[in-house]
Amino acid sequence: MNKALFDEVSVLFAEQCGLTYPDDLINVEIYGHSMLLIDSDMAGCVTSYVGHKRGVLDADRLRIVRECAGDLRALVPRLRRREGRTYAARWLRIAELIMSDSQEGARYGE
Repeated sequence: MNKALFDEVSVLFAEQCGLTYPDDLINVEIYGHSMLLIDSDMAGCVTSYVGHKRGVLDADRLRIVRECAGDLRALVPRLRRREGRTYAARWLRIAELIMSDSQEGARYGE
């Protein structure tokens, strides 16, 4: 686990948890996945990452984060309202940080 990446994820996740889900994302879908489901999947995975797992995700959760990141990369540029775009972009940043941390850990045999 890279402590700097872990700390950034922790801060961003705390910010995300303090927000109300944007109204403009309620009916949004990308590739057949609703943003509500992406939000829920990310929240569950990040809760594990920052909680009892302390910077580690199992293969299934890491796969979910990767899939969500792909959906978010396609979705964020399409969002027109600032509130929803900012919310989705924060999830994307969190996913990218977790994937980066996972790649670093794999390089060092963690």
